[in-house]
Amino acid sequence: MMYTFLLLLIFLLEAMVGILSYVYQEQVYKELELNLNTTFSKSYSVDADKTTAIDQMQTQFKCCGAIRFEDWEYSQWYKNLKTSSNNKVPDTCCKSVAPGCGRRDHPSNIHYSGCIYRLSEEIEDHLTILGAVGLGICVLQIFGMVFSCCLYIKLKDVMDY
Repeated sequence: MMYTFLLLLIFLLEAMVGILSYVYQEQVYKELELNLNTTFSKSYSVDADKTTAIDQMQTQFKCCGAIRFEDWEYSQWYKNLKTSSNNKVPDTCCKSVAPGCGRRDHPSNIHYSGCIYRLSEEIEDHLTILGAVGLGICVLQIFGMVFSCCLYIKLKDVMDY
């Protein structure tokens, strides 16, 4: 019976994770928009770790800026760089990354879509998979609980006999 109780507990936890992953999919975009906008505009080129993370994100997800490539015009990076370079966007926004490629903001040269949209798509896809797998395992555990209860009843009948 203890086995059934543990299966029930794990079942409830997995069901909760599965359901919450579906429920919070809409929240992902809002949270990313709130936090990434600030990170892009205020932390790029100021904090080395965040700069590296943003560069990797822009390269991996083929995106530029938080919402769109024009976001860089209002960033601390752009204000600091204005005197020393003609870059309109960081070089990691370019379709083919090369030093100085961010000087031209033409569609043939840079990615126009923002990273928030690309990243939220990626996270939502993973949340969908997580939810489906969690709920699928829950179904298997229901069978496990039913069979363990049947076994318990049979063993109890045998022991009483």
